[in-house]
Amino acid sequence: MTLQVALANLDIAYNTDYAVVMAGALMSVLPLIVVFLIGARHFLRDLAAGATKM
Repeated sequence: MTLQVALANLDIAYNTDYAVVMAGALMSVLPLIVVFLIGARHFLRDLAAGATKM
């Protein structure tokens, strides 16, 4: 089961607990944000290193 499906299953027949849905969404996004920040730092460092003349 993917994360999106699991979050959609938290919505039970018009009786949605938005706090649980938002907590699940936050927990699913945090690893992506961490990977993006680490990747962006390395990407910018490599981009700057390649822009300098040797």
